[in-house]
Amino acid sequence: MVHTLPMAYLRPPTGPLTDGAASLRLPSVEAGDVETVTSYLEDEAQLEGTWLPLLPGGSAAESVRDWLEGWAGRRSQNGPMFAVTIPDEPRFVGIVGVGEPKDGTVEMVIGIAPRWRRRGLATRAVRLAAQWLLCLPGVSAAELRVDQGMVASQRVAESARFRLAGTVSQFVLGTGETFEDLRYVLAGPASGDRICPPG
Repeated sequence: MVHTLPMAYLRPPTGPLTDGAASLRLPSVEAGDVETVTSYLEDEAQLEGTWLPLLPGGSAAESVRDWLEGWAGRRSQNGPMFAVTIPDEPRFVGIVGVGEPKDGTVEMVIGIAPRWRRRGLATRAVRLAAQWLLCLPGVSAAELRVDQGMVASQRVAESARFRLAGTVSQFVLGTGETFEDLRYVLAGPASGDRICPPG
């Protein structure tokens, strides 16, 4: 998911999204996110699975700024990212990225640091982001695209109540290859039936 054009219409929530066990918040220099990205970069084992969307050749600070530029509706390589946090852990433990709405559907990406996997955090984070997205005007569905070989990610989508809706082909400019991902979709209720939190 690459964002090179402004996304001014995707306004962030006014506060963290939480279910008590996991929370999504905006990235923050003040919260130590630059130091957190640096610490992940210094520990190769914590980068397994390329879960952390970074600017190629950029610093930790530039990557965090890029995520924030996405939320501000300005030019951004990786687009708006949420930081996934849990109680009693000062560092963020994952990310959820959101794309720009296309025909009422918003693509999401999820990444959890290796140390924190297999605890249900990815499912919780995907649910929180999807619930928020489905309350936005003009958004009728959230989408996850999952590599056909990534069984754990398929289980996350299914646990978060996304349904398999076929496959989607994607061309990767950097490699010149085309591959097919599984497409999982969570559709929202009709706008009159939505129960959305304030903010």
